[in-house]
Amino acid sequence: MTERFALGACVVAAMLLLIWVLSRCRSGFDFTDEGFYLNWISSPWDYRDSVTQFGFVYHPLYRLVGGDIAFLRQGNVLVIFVSAFVLCASLLHSIFAERNDGKSGPRIKIVSLALGIAASSLTFFDLWLPTPNYNSLTFMSLMFAAVGVLITSREASTLSLCGWVLIGTAGAFSFLAKPTSAAVLGGAVVVYLIIAGKVWIRGLLISVIAAAVLLGVSALVIDGSLGKFVDRVLNGARIGSLLTPDQPIARLFRVDSFSFGSVQRAIFALLLAVTFAAAFLATRAGAAARIGVAVVTIVLTGLSIAVSTGALLPNIPYYPFQPMQFWAINFAVALSFLFASRRSSPLPSRNAVALAAFFITLPYVYAFGTGNNYWEQGGRAGFFWFLAGIVITVELVATNAEWRILTPIAAAALLVTTSVVLAAVEHPYRQTQPLRLQTSKFEIGPDNATLFLADDAATYIRDLRRLAADHGLKTGDPLLDLSGRSPGSVYAMSGRAPGASWILAGYAGSNDFLRAALANESCDVLGAMWILTEPSLPASFSASLLQPYGIDILRDYQEAGSVRSVRGASRTEFEQFLLKPSRDHDVARQACERARLIGR
Repeated sequence: MTERFALGACVVAAMLLLIWVLSRCRSGFDFTDEGFYLNWISSPWDYRDSVTQFGFVYHPLYRLVGGDIAFLRQGNVLVIFVSAFVLCASLLHSIFAERNDGKSGPRIKIVSLALGIAASSLTFFDLWLPTPNYNSLTFMSLMFAAVGVLITSREASTLSLCGWVLIGTAGAFSFLAKPTSAAVLGGAVVVYLIIAGKVWIRGLLISVIAAAVLLGVSALVIDGSLGKFVDRVLNGARIGSLLTPDQPIARLFRVDSFSFGSVQRAIFALLLAVTFAAAFLATRAGAAARIGVAVVTIVLTGLSIAVSTGALLPNIPYYPFQPMQFWAINFAVALSFLFASRRSSPLPSRNAVALAAFFITLPYVYAFGTGNNYWEQGGRAGFFWFLAGIVITVELVATNAEWRILTPIAAAALLVTTSVVLAAVEHPYRQTQPLRLQTSKFEIGPDNATLFLADDAATYIRDLRRLAADHGLKTGDPLLDLSGRSPGSVYAMSGRAPGASWILAGYAGSNDFLRAALANESCDVLGAMWILTEPSLPASFSASLLQPYGIDILRDYQEAGSVRSVRGASRTEFEQFLLKPSRDHDVARQACERARLIGR
């Protein structure tokens, strides 16, 4: 009875954590990355060249929810959670069936544990960027691939064929999200299949065909032909590489360093000690040990429930690498077996070793290609590290004792996830206030989506939208952000970012990136373009970069007005100016065409 109560507490804690994350999707807005995501998702066909195609993948969801940003975010959260649940259920079913002559454990236990463990996938929102993007699509693709390798075999059964198709589907979606991760994912899958002894040439062929068909259909939907799609990706990669022209390809293959602060080390040690105690008790027989395991589980889940319901609000700073606390759980379980007197087998099976290694590799696959620290970025997919620990745990524990040990470590993982989410919503990425304090209800974007914002953000958007409306900026009009850091402002005013959904300033090759992006636009668009500037920002683009398009910002534009606000946790003050084209559109278009002819 105590074990069932503890397992039920895990499920309740997981569901409340999910509800908490879903509720916070109504609050906050990041004017940098989220602005980029929304510009791209809302109008993906506006951009000719792109190395990632997540905008096309998520555009149907955007249209389905009517452009409602909160619903869009909630859809993203649910897709990730459901994918994680399917993966966890598949994993538990497969490893228990393997250990019990093809018979899995009771379904209710598998479902309950899968729900509790799946909530650990919510560490993905470590930075609180819940709007769908290329990272969420990559994470989802890796979970698809993991489910695929779990159900594949060297037999032509229906389930196995579904697994091979799912691997190919995961590869295609991974390519649409981030081609660098897709390339490494393919290698990781092949290595797993070899180590596990599951290589089946026909199956691999099925996976390749499934990926090719999905990518071919995507190419036709996006560009109408495979050739144009290939050009899109290659040109997108070329333009993107302009931002960091001196970065060699070899730089992608690296192992970064990481460091824990004193508080993080203390948390790691405490979590390791508590999980070790629970795991050690779970390996012991007797009623007292079982009650001890249940008590630890209930305490851990109780802390998670208290935080997610708002009954407990600890003052927690944001720490990088926090999802790496999953390793404390894995190390604790490993230590508990060193002290345990009984083991079911001296060594894990071949498939378990291959599967654990595959899971450990996936966060690196997820991070591969980013300019950020691989440990920090990969930690957002640290869910896979925890799954690797589960695989080895079940291999080492005595038969029929799996449920007893998995429940407390699932509770420990829930506490890690809760702390990560708490830090994220208390310190949302590049925002001035915790999400719980953002209470100003305001409409944003071309579909007038309602969000709860900080007072300064709401005032900023209201002033921008008023300027735009008073001076005639219409929905879909081109609006160039010369600050290089406010793509969300373009979206908020219902404008369209010309050339690229975010033209980033501050990089070594930013000027070349802007030129290449605007080269994709017609003079008809450039002649009608409005401009948002932030002259006091040292990294902003110079207006002289527009001269090759026949634009003299002092002569050809008039100031519509300015807005003042603050940005980031440091609450840095800034002032931006909205500039309206003063020339007749035909005159501006012809000037652009002449300038382009001269420049050739």
